[in-house]
Amino acid sequence: MVDWNRKFRSEYDAARQALAATEAFDAGWQPVVADLARLMGEDGFDVARADALDELRRRATHGPESMRVDEADGLLHAVAPQGEGGLVPEDARRRAAALKLLRHVHLESRSGSRGVWIVALPPEFTDWPSQQLTDTAANLAGVRLLLAGRGEHFDGRQRRYLGAATLQGLSWCQRAAAVLADARRAQAGASAQRDRARTLVRRWFVEADAAEAQVDRVVATLARGFKDIVATLNRGRFVITDWVPFRGATSAVEADFLRTEAFAFRARSEGMDVVYVEGAFFKEIAGNVLRGQANWTRILVHELSHLVCGTHDVNDGQSRYAWAGIGPHAGYPSAEAVRNADNWAFFAADCAGALTAGQRETALRKT
Repeated sequence: MVDWNRKFRSEYDAARQALAATEAFDAGWQPVVADLARLMGEDGFDVARADALDELRRRATHGPESMRVDEADGLLHAVAPQGEGGLVPEDARRRAAALKLLRHVHLESRSGSRGVWIVALPPEFTDWPSQQLTDTAANLAGVRLLLAGRGEHFDGRQRRYLGAATLQGLSWCQRAAAVLADARRAQAGASAQRDRARTLVRRWFVEADAAEAQVDRVVATLARGFKDIVATLNRGRFVITDWVPFRGATSAVEADFLRTEAFAFRARSEGMDVVYVEGAFFKEIAGNVLRGQANWTRILVHELSHLVCGTHDVNDGQSRYAWAGIGPHAGYPSAEAVRNADNWAFFAADCAGALTAGQRETALRKT
């Protein structure tokens, strides 16, 4: 069984708690720790304080008088351990876990107050740092091994791809919101622009013979949802990570999640804006309708619709992903399409002009 209480939120809160005791850290590190504590707000990181992460990374490898030091030694010095016999006290390990987590947090695609936070813990971690450093690394050698890990789960190129996909996702959703605004224009002021917008809504969400009143209801739902997604991305609190405990998968269920593209918790039930990107995200899967950057953006918009709007992955006897056909019809009615995350993602892509005619035709198959 998967322990769904082990969300990123739990690790984030553990780090905040450890950093709150600034005086427990080495005196020379206390100003850095205070800045890191201010970086971590109640519901996410603060873009305006992102420079604290750069200072953390610099200080981890520079000791007194800017002498170069091993990163594990630098972080150990910061947490001021007072153990004996080769042991590191648990409270010091909790402080080390907080610093190690933040050492591998990166702000990508920063623009004003906007950006995406990417957590890229090294492969040495098969659990969140607060758990692994307190449960399985009591001695100095074990702590040093974890603190020394430098290779990151998402490398620099992948982080850039994720940042670009987030920005493109924002653009798609902004365009969808604009189309929906056109679709809500009063009929008395009907125009070709309004008609085109409502045609797009019908294409992805409404059966061909549905009345205009049903289109109005769908438009209202979508307009609220895309407005909320845009606001979420503009807040600058959006986090991408993997679910680190799945790296040491011990069950078939965990392994299945490890192999998926991504997932998120519906309707912000985690209390933070987090999407978990997993093993298949960057893979070119034969059945996918989209490829490369367009598909990565599709995945993030799909997951954001779960996270922000509470959509589902509808399964009415078949999984309603685009590769299986998501064109609305009597066998897959509007009530299901408007709940389905892939319909939201492909609608946004279509609004943004990001689909070829062939991709659109493939996704809209009525199966």
